[in-house]
Amino acid sequence: MHPQANASLILLQKALALHQKGQLAPAEDLYKKVLAKLPRHFEANYLYGMLKLHQEEWEAAEAQLAKAIELNPDHPDTYFDHAGALIHLGRDAEAVERYNQILAQNPAFADALLARGAALRRLDLNREALEDLQQAVQLVPDHADAWFQLGNLQHELYSYRDARASYERAVALRPDFIEAWFNLGNACKDSYQFEEALRAFDRALAVQPDFFEAQSNRGFVLFKMQRPEEALEAYDRALALSDSSPDLWFNRASTLEQLSRFSEASQSYQRARELSPETHSAQWNDALLKLRLGDFAKGWPAYESRWKTAQMRTQVRQFLEPLWLGLQPLRGKTILIHAEQGFGDTLQFVRYLPRVAGLGARVILEVQPALKRLLAGVPGAAEVIGSDQDTRPAFDYHCPLMSLPLACKSFSEADIPRAPYLLPESEAWAAWLQRLPHNRALRVGLVWAGSSAQTHPDAVRIDSERSLPFSALAPLVELAHEHAQLEFYSLQVGQAALEQLHAHPLASQVQDCAGALHDFADTSGLLANLDLLISVDTAVCHLAGALGKPVWLLNRANTCWRWQLERSDTPWYPTMRLFRQRQTGDWSEVIAEVRSALLQQLA
Repeated sequence: MHPQANASLILLQKALALHQKGQLAPAEDLYKKVLAKLPRHFEANYLYGMLKLHQEEWEAAEAQLAKAIELNPDHPDTYFDHAGALIHLGRDAEAVERYNQILAQNPAFADALLARGAALRRLDLNREALEDLQQAVQLVPDHADAWFQLGNLQHELYSYRDARASYERAVALRPDFIEAWFNLGNACKDSYQFEEALRAFDRALAVQPDFFEAQSNRGFVLFKMQRPEEALEAYDRALALSDSSPDLWFNRASTLEQLSRFSEASQSYQRARELSPETHSAQWNDALLKLRLGDFAKGWPAYESRWKTAQMRTQVRQFLEPLWLGLQPLRGKTILIHAEQGFGDTLQFVRYLPRVAGLGARVILEVQPALKRLLAGVPGAAEVIGSDQDTRPAFDYHCPLMSLPLACKSFSEADIPRAPYLLPESEAWAAWLQRLPHNRALRVGLVWAGSSAQTHPDAVRIDSERSLPFSALAPLVELAHEHAQLEFYSLQVGQAALEQLHAHPLASQVQDCAGALHDFADTSGLLANLDLLISVDTAVCHLAGALGKPVWLLNRANTCWRWQLERSDTPWYPTMRLFRQRQTGDWSEVIAEVRSALLQQLA
């Protein structure tokens, strides 16, 4: 070997020794001297590229390692390290090509599978990523990080059961793996396994007590478990670690609201808005809180923020005609009032149409098809159309139905148009009059379950909280055995709820009317022929109130804003009486109160 080359190799060995000791600056000087003498020496180029990786100089590392590959295309480690540099530069697609080259030669290279899977995941090629990660854990089943990565992807793909199993393998292999404990808690939380989620967050906090995210998520789980006092304690411990999370302030506000600490809740919502002005859920929730407290003057303007929330953003109607919120004169104009949200919302707020018509406007009302026949003659509407129609008449302005209280400046209870404001559909009323027995019995309608057409988790949760099983009504229905002058009629629809009725021993005491209820016009006809409706918080109770029929509302503990707080009456429907649940999930006390009231009614 040429003496000069031999000297350069001795320098290379010294550089590598310094490199391995972490003395990167002197090692770099020696690498440069070697490369000045031996510019095409593969090992010198490769080691210098690795040095640049360790110095986190990604562009220099990528260029140097690419040169090393040119000098020796048969060295797999160079491909792997070059791919790592590409990943740090955000060039995932090129990194995947490098991993492909490696795995073509060595399909059992687990680290390459893991790295390629992570890159594919970032490229949204989740199916391919999942295959890589599953193959990696088969090759190295004792690799905790591999199980962790697999769990992360499964969680992202909503495979919560698989994700939980992967995280459990990760923490079994490494009991102090706090990130895996935390993500296990999240997978359990997102699949409503709250007890398991709490245990996982507690394990993460046992390893790292100042783990802010685990403490915050622990609070959320406690809130979902109906343990608001403990949830608030967890949130406050998280706040002591960091007070800059808008989500934490939002969740803390919801907890304070459940604890009836409304002023503090409003302040927390305000803080959430300050930290994240572009996130509008806090403003909407604060608006609902104000409405719940009867502060209509502040609540209705803030309620307009609903259109900017993730839950409602996709429901914004796009029209060329301008939005009307009460500012422009309407005399001689045509306005389209369009329904939003649920059937009950439509039934509650059509009461404002005469006010809009009184401003000189021609009102076109667009409603859900199931309400079109009932509302065909609603006061204030010159024309009623279904939301399923392909075309609609010309109009000058439009307004969402639930913006009418703001547009009409309905800022106090005295401003609310009084019920009744609807009439039953005449043909349906006459048909039910002929169908029902002509006697002097007290006719009581029953509705025990709501229904949510949405898949949003909050909507599904609320539907489960407001509904009760038919069996819970047994103490009421049993009265029909003792009182011949009492008759029960089921206005309930929905297969699952009706199966509860038909399977119950008391089913013969309740006449199932669902087969004849094709839309709300049919329901209005039946209600008009009943003496009383006993219902959970669903559209039928709004219909009964709008018709002026007596209705007893079985109201959940986590009440809707419209029923306000503590009161047993409501300004929306003078004929409605509220029976309030004290503990979520426990309807026994409510049913006992209703039974007592029903006995008084019979007397």
